[in-house]
Parts: sequence; C-alpha cells; structure tokens
Amino acid sequence: MTISIINIARNSLKFSTVQIIGAIIAVLSSMYVATIIAPKEYGIYGFLLLWLTYATLIGPGLVSAGSREMPGLLGKGEVKEAIRIQNVSLTPEMLYTLLPFIVILAAAFFYSDSVIRTGMIIIAFSYLTARLANFWSNYNFIREKFNTVAAGNLIQAIAVPLITVILVNWLKINALILAPVIVNVIILIYYLKRAPINYQFKLDRSETFRLLKVGIILQGLTLVFWAYQLIDRTLIATMLTQEELGLYTFAIGLVTLALSLPGSFTNVLQPILWRHAYNSENVVEGFKDAKRIAVYLALGTAIMIPLVQLGFYVIVNWITTKYVGSISIFNVLSYNIFLAAIVAVPNLVLNSSIVNKQRLVIIFYAIGLVLNVIFDVLVIKLGHGVVGVAWVTVATQALITITVYFFTRQYMFSNKIEYLKHQAKILAPFVVAIGFFFLHRYLESTYASIKTFTGLSIAAQVVIWGVLIIIFYRDYISAREIKALLEQIKTGKRPEKTEK
Repeated sequence: MTISIINIARNSLKFSTVQIIGAIIAVLSSMYVATIIAPKEYGIYGFLLLWLTYATLIGPGLVSAGSREMPGLLGKGEVKEAIRIQNVSLTPEMLYTLLPFIVILAAAFFYSDSVIRTGMIIIAFSYLTARLANFWSNYNFIREKFNTVAAGNLIQAIAVPLITVILVNWLKINALILAPVIVNVIILIYYLKRAPINYQFKLDRSETFRLLKVGIILQGLTLVFWAYQLIDRTLIATMLTQEELGLYTFAIGLVTLALSLPGSFTNVLQPILWRHAYNSENVVEGFKDAKRIAVYLALGTAIMIPLVQLGFYVIVNWITTKYVGSISIFNVLSYNIFLAAIVAVPNLVLNSSIVNKQRLVIIFYAIGLVLNVIFDVLVIKLGHGVVGVAWVTVATQALITITVYFFTRQYMFSNKIEYLKHQAKILAPFVVAIGFFFLHRYLESTYASIKTFTGLSIAAQVVIWGVLIIIFYRDYISAREIKALLEQIKTGKRPEKTEK
C-alpha cells in the first residue's frame, strides 16, 4: 500500500484554500496597515515579534516528542496508549508555559519606551493564549482531523486581519499584536467545544523523563531552526536602522505568507508519512513516496517564485509605495520559497521515530546559523545592507537543503544513480526560476509601464513553464491525475486504488 498523493493533496487543499483566503485578506490588511504604520513603527513591531518568537521556541519539547509517537500508535489502533502519551506530554508542557509568560511580563517594565513596554505586556498574553490554542490544534492534527483544524485556521485567517484593520487607527502597532490575543482565545474555546482531545491532568515522572530526552532534541532542533530563520532580522535590528528592519520585515513577511501554501501540504503529509513508514517493511519502502512528493513540491514552488515576484512588484508600486525599497529584498528572499519547502521532505524522514536522526538536522541548521552570523556581519560591514543579508540567507538555506538531502539518501533511495536523478529533477525548476530574476530586472529597467512589465512577465512564465512541464514533467502533471484530483475534491472520496 502506497501513500495517495491525491489524498494528501485533497486534504492539504483544505488548508491551502484557507491559506489563500487568509493570504488575500492578509495582503489587503497589510496594504491598509502600511498606509498607517510607518517603516520605523513597523520596525518596533518586528522587534516585538522577535520576543514572541524566541519565547515560543524555548521549551522542553514534550509535546513534540509525544506527537511524534502518536501517529504510529493510532495507526495500530492503540488509542488508549496514544491518549496516555498525549496527557503525560501535555501536562508538564502547560505548566512550563507559565514561566516564559512571567518573564516577558517582567521584562516589559525594563523598557522606558511606553510603546515597547505596552507591546511587551500584550506579547506576554499573546504567547500564553497561542500556546494553549496550538496544543489543542496540534493534537487534533495528529489525529488527522483535518476538517476541524482547517476550520480553526480559517477563523484565525479571517479574524486576525479583520480585527487588526478595525483597531489599527486607534491602537497603531498595538493592534497588530492585540488582534492575535483575541483570536487565540476564540480558537481555544472552539477546540474545547468542537474537538475535545480527552485531556486529563497527568504527571508521570519516568515517562516524562523518557519523552524529555527526545523532546529536548526536537525542541533544540526547533530552536536552532528558528534562530537560523531569525538571525537576519536580529542582526539588522542590532546593526542597521529601524527603517531598514521595517523594509526587511515587510518583505520577509510576504515570503513567509507564500511559504504557507507548500507548508500546508507538508504539514498534512507529516502524520500520514510517519504512520505509513512506521508500518512498512523497511525504511526505504516506507519513504519511497516521499521522492515523488518532493518533485511536486519542487515544481510547484519554483513556479510560485516569479509569480510572487511579479505580484509584489505590482502591489508595492501601486499601493504600498512607502515600501518600494523592499522590492529588491523580496526578489532575493523569494527563492527561499523553493529551498525551504523542498527540504521539509528529508527533514520529515530524519525526524521520524524509525530513522531517529534529528541530531543531524540540528547540526546542519547550527552550521547554517553560524555561517549566517559570520556572513551577515561581513556584508553589513562591507556596506551591502539588507539586500546583502537577504543573499546570505538564501545561500545558507541552499547549502542546508543540499546537505540534508545528501544525508537522507540511504533512507529514500536504493542507489546512487537514483539519488542523482532525483536531485536533477528537483533542482531543474529552481534553475529556471533563477532565470526569472534576471528577466524581471531587465524588464524593470527597459519598460517603465507596470502593465507592460506584467504582461511580458506573465507571457514568459506561461511559455517557459509550459515547455518545461511538457518535456520533462509529463509523468507528474497529466490530464489523468488532474481529473482524478478534481473528482476527489468533488466527491470527497479517496481513490479505490492508491497511486504509485
């Protein structure tokens, strides 16, 4: 039995649809907010987000450890044991959550700036409510209750920007961080009423210690990964101006928004892939479908890159004109949409309970973090500013992606030739996407009209991607598979025969 890619696509489409709706609303909200919030104020918002993000990343990792074991147990029908693991991992994790909450509240009073101080207090409650809501969302996701979680995500996608727009004229940047607090409370109530997880307070010292040994590594991986993701903004906040931080935060925020689309696919893939691999005869057999999935991700995200570059160019030039300086930053960072998306597949393999090589992933991202710090400081000192930092971010992500795939080859591929052919399949679209960077620069310098720029770019994208797919990827995008996907979306039923 193989994993049905169409089934994953059908379920991830629920999240992607929510993401698209949320993206449209978020973009409209961001454009409106950008007309009110100046780049310097947006820099303060970026600073507050760093506090929130780092607080979220520090923890015992017990929920991560428990969530990794549950798919296999649920797949075997051991529901009682899965619930026990859930309760034993969740109880001490919730008790720990009180510590960062208190630390952020206390830290707020060390800032003399009233805007930052008020923002820190709000951030403390944002952290607390987000953690609780995410716990319940996570355990419903592990149970593959995708409809329930997608509905929760939809509430968040609509409510956060809506409340932000309502409050931003009155509360300024505080509206951007207060809206999530309100929505987190709503979502928590939704899960408690709609999707209870049979949670009971349970402390078990020996089991907690066992999970903690795994959880610390997984949380360490999360911490290193996000430290790597955030080090660029941290160094910009330290070494450059708040306005430059604001431009960078605005650009990378929309890149992150675009990444959420392939992210929804890999999120759905995670419990399904782990459950499937746990019950397979051997490791390579368990992860054989991951290879084809990686090609879909590579092709899809590569096509996204020039499309979002074009969209960002049009939006900034027509609407958020104060952020014109972020165009060059965005064009560089957009290549991380591909690099960060496709590395998710080998990361899932290494982090699975049957491979259990998450330490390797920590090492790779730790090396990337060190390289980022060294070269970010260097390019800033050399005067290349935020664009230079963006190039460093993309270069180090490329190095990590290639390295992770190399060390995963024995768990996904039968031989070296198969591995090399696969690398060619996933890297070819990326090379084409890089060509659009130079094409867009040429079009921008040659044609003053945005309409002409847009028309030529779209025409080039349709022709180039069409030719590439017809010649090299006909086995991945066929009329038969598209028809099967549309039929499943219409009927909501899984195929009688899973695809190979």
